Amino acid sequence: MMKAILYEGPESVSLKDIPVPAIADEEVLVQVEACGLCGTDLVKIFNGHLQPPVPLGHEVAGRVAQAGPRVRGFKKGDRVIVAHHVPCLKCHYCLRGNPSMCRHFKRTNLDPGGFSQFVRASKDHVEHAMLKIPESLDLKTACLTEPLACALRNARRLDLQAGDLAVVIGLGSIGLMTAQILSRRQVTVIGFDLDPQRVRIAQKSGVDHVYTGKDGHGEDLVMKLTDFRGADALILTSGAPDIVAQRLCWVRDGGKVNIFASFHPESRATLDLNSVYHRELTLLSSYSPALEDLREALRMLAAGEIKTDPYTTNAYPFERFQEAIRQVRGREILKAIILPQKG
Repeated sequence: MMKAILYEGPESVSLKDIPVPAIADEEVLVQVEACGLCGTDLVKIFNGHLQPPVPLGHEVAGRVAQAGPRVRGFKKGDRVIVAHHVPCLKCHYCLRGNPSMCRHFKRTNLDPGGFSQFVRASKDHVEHAMLKIPESLDLKTACLTEPLACALRNARRLDLQAGDLAVVIGLGSIGLMTAQILSRRQVTVIGFDLDPQRVRIAQKSGVDHVYTGKDGHGEDLVMKLTDFRGADALILTSGAPDIVAQRLCWVRDGGKVNIFASFHPESRATLDLNSVYHRELTLLSSYSPALEDLREALRMLAAGEIKTDPYTTNAYPFERFQEAIRQVRGREILKAIILPQKG
């Protein structure tokens, strides 16, 4: 038996004893050492309509505990990251650059989930979505691979150029990663977050311009820095959905509006479609990484190209899972990492 965190109903999670998953000849059993608490985990717990019990967690780093006899390339003791889903790589969606819309991608999951002491990685996971962690990288940092990969794919889809300007609304972990990625690509970033502490964290992380926006001068700043064109992209990583409508005037003609967050299932926003049409605005979103983004994210983390201190400071054993949730939801910390083997 092993311990795992399970969703048991609206706003209810419990630490349970469940069986360690058995593996087939081409599968791997991973001992989970670190798993990040993602905003989508919180959405499922507090806003979801899931049929319990549901295992949670998908930002996994750990060690190979057991490798099936037909597994090649991995052995017991290898430190690995493994993504939660894996695309088929041959369907209509995969061949057109939409692997996270692949039906196989949506069906494949780690068994049971990252907030457990062990997970079973299927043959497809082992072949495509499992990567060895470089020796220079600690496991708490390595579990950031999946969320960083999400931000990388989103940035790739935005396709901004050096000299462009992007507005990032919401400087939680995903917003801050996005800002750091774009800054590395010589895109000027203006970050907004109502929390002064997150503003300070973003400033220390090298984001160009960061504000709470409480003075109401956000639009003036955007226009001043763009010769009154407006931002090339408006990126929403948190906040109320109607912010998009309110800030549409910040986007230049021909610019992009990027939805990069989950919302309450009943959330709605109203857009001026005439403005979208006449100004040739592009509305796009990004949900999950492609396999190449996972590889690039792991490389960047190993090379120290992303400042990770804000994300790895707060780590919790299973027994403090509720505390981790409370501190993340209360915006006391930027990121919580769960350590299934501790405590």
